[in-house]
Amino acid sequence: MDASDPTLIMGLHGVFHRHPWIDRLLAENDLEDEDVFSLAVARAEAYGWSSTHLGRGPLDGLRWGHNDAGEDWIEDNRVRQLAWLQVAVEEQLRGQRLPLLPAATVLSDVLHHMGTYTLTGLHTVAPLQLSTDDSLVYLSQAADWVAAAGPGPAADCVLTIAARESADLSNRAQDVNVLVLERSFGRLAIHPGRPSVPAGGLAPSLVGEVQTEGMRNAASIHCSLPAWSLDTAVWAAEVTAAAVRDTGVTEPVLLTVSRNGGDLAQNA
Repeated sequence: MDASDPTLIMGLHGVFHRHPWIDRLLAENDLEDEDVFSLAVARAEAYGWSSTHLGRGPLDGLRWGHNDAGEDWIEDNRVRQLAWLQVAVEEQLRGQRLPLLPAATVLSDVLHHMGTYTLTGLHTVAPLQLSTDDSLVYLSQAADWVAAAGPGPAADCVLTIAARESADLSNRAQDVNVLVLERSFGRLAIHPGRPSVPAGGLAPSLVGEVQTEGMRNAASIHCSLPAWSLDTAVWAAEVTAAAVRDTGVTEPVLLTVSRNGGDLAQNA
């Protein structure tokens, strides 16, 4: 994967339980072959974020073209990579943010369609060279949304950033921390002196081996979010992506957001 590759990967991790009645309904409606790929394509088109219609020419509002998707729905109460989506971000729609929340929303809708799940983490390969409009106005609005995410204790999390040597992130780590705090508008707290328990919210291997070849972990940020949900986890990834990009990085990076240690509660 080179610095101009528009591939975006979003993966949701956690514990999944299939609806006890879903297999019967799928069989009754001749839908036994439905999986994350087919459901994600249908859901993205319903939102108007992508289209499988060929030969229609450019579609205003198109965010991506589908490449691949998959799932791991083994029900053993272990953290698994429940659903993932690989897309090619539309390169001609300058001025739009990377579709991290749309991609995660599609996957969450698919999981809720087929069962229930507890989110414990996410990972994304983010093509920062296409991230041209993570404006401070949007990030301020997003921070206000997260602040009202609901009552409850703050969520202890770990953010990680991996990149290739060409990104020079090892020399930008302090700048990234400063910018993460600025772009979270006080809604995210960083704990630089607190050791991080190995993040248990991610499955052992992340989809995207080809896209992340040569990337090395360049930063690990122990932080607290106002609450834990899909919204807040994606927001943390968006804030981190904006911070990394604003240090001057213009190539793909791998970001992860995970619950810290053993507290992996709350349904998405």
